[in-house]
This record gives sequence, structure tokens and C-alpha cells, in this order.
Amino acid sequence: MKNKKRKPQAPDEEGSPAWMNTYGDMVTLLLAFFVLLFSFSTIDAEKWKKIVSSLSGSQIVAIEASEPNNVQTLGIMNTQQRDDEQSGADEEESGLENESAGNAETVKKRFNELYEQIQNHIEKNKLENKIHVSESEDTILIRMTDSALFDSGRDEIKSESEVILLKLCDIIQDYTNLIKEIQIEGHTDNVPISTAEFEDNLALSSSRAEEVVRYFIRHMDINPSILTPLGRSEYHPVESNDTEEGKKANRRVDFVIESVLKE
Repeated sequence: MKNKKRKPQAPDEEGSPAWMNTYGDMVTLLLAFFVLLFSFSTIDAEKWKKIVSSLSGSQIVAIEASEPNNVQTLGIMNTQQRDDEQSGADEEESGLENESAGNAETVKKRFNELYEQIQNHIEKNKLENKIHVSESEDTILIRMTDSALFDSGRDEIKSESEVILLKLCDIIQDYTNLIKEIQIEGHTDNVPISTAEFEDNLALSSSRAEEVVRYFIRHMDINPSILTPLGRSEYHPVESNDTEEGKKANRRVDFVIESVLKE
């Protein structure tokens, strides 16, 4: 029995298998499909930054791309960049503190000038028997006898006394930007008063303080909110009311001028 001759096998094809061509075409089409979807979509820059920051634990820097609503992430800030920015912020804060300190010194210097202007006016016009001025930390106190402004038991400013107040207004006017508040305080002695107009010393001292405030508002370009009238009555004496001299010292109007630096 003769053996049948085997048919020779076809040689193996060179290169990739045929199925790889179909697979490559499919992947290419999928890639093109997703690129097309991405081109139609928009990215919220803020949300994208938050997502990346939450995953990386670091702040990212991003700029807008040439196409609207697209963002290109430039990269994660490295440690050296953060240190440089923090150093710059510290230097800026230090500069602001130095500037504030310089401004405070300027305010103190000019506030002292206000005190000297008032003091010079008193001495030049020989008003020491009517007006006294003193200075403490961020406060100037001008103390005027009640007789320098008012007749006994009255609250109308005397016409001959208006020149004193008017000059005081002129001096203060140039320094209003340095002033936080001016308290106008009316004071009396302990001698009771009871008239048709004023039932007691509190009513008299309050009305006198209010009249001075009205005068300031009429004759100064000043914010009325920094003017505060206060009736102190007999409750804040500077001398004993047991003597006539003490009572005379207690009948007064105080101008308490506070600097903007006053706490």
C-alpha cells in the first residue's frame, strides 16, 4: 500500500497578525471619538484646580489657554516657590508695620503742634486767667472758666467771648484730621440752681456744653460726629467747694481733644 504524499504547508506570513490591523483601527477610532468629545466640553478652572490640589496636597498654578473656557495647568508649585512667596509676604507685612509706625510718629508730632499753637495763643493774648491748656498721652485738655463764656446762671455765649471761641476754632480747624473726638464738658459748683429755664445744675451744664458744640458746628468745617456735649454738673470738681476760690475753679467748660491714636 502506497503512502499518500502530504500536501506542503503554506509558509507563515511575515509581520503582525491580520487581527491586529482591525484592533488598531478600532483603538484609533475610539481615540478620535474621545478627542472629539473633549473638544466639545468645557473645563471649570476653579473645580479643576481644587481637584488637582486635593489629590496632590499642593497648590497649582494655571493660566487660561488661547481657547476660551480651557485651562492649561502649568504645574505644581514646588517648595522653593512657596518659601519665596512667604518670604515676600513677610517683607511686605514688615514694610506696612514700619509705615504705620512712621505715620504714628507724624500724628504725634502734629498733635503736639496743635497743643503748642493753643498755648502760644493764650500767652500772646494774656488769657492765662481765663484759659488753661495741658497735654497728656494723645489728649489735649483746654479748661475755660465759665465766666469766660457765660454770665452766671445763663447758657448764652457772651458776645465779647465769641472772639475766644472763634480763634480756638481757627486753630483746631487745621488739625481736624488728627482728632478722634472733642468732648465739650460743662461743669458747675455745688450751689443748687432752680429757675424757670433750668431745674438743676445738670440741666445748666448740659445746655452750656450743647451751645458750645453748636458754635463749633457753625464756625468750623468739621464732622459733627466727633463733637460730644456732656453735662457734668457738680459731680467732677477739680477743687473743694468749701471755698469761693474752689467753687470758681469748678465752674468751667472743658474741651477734651483726643488724638486718632487714642485707644
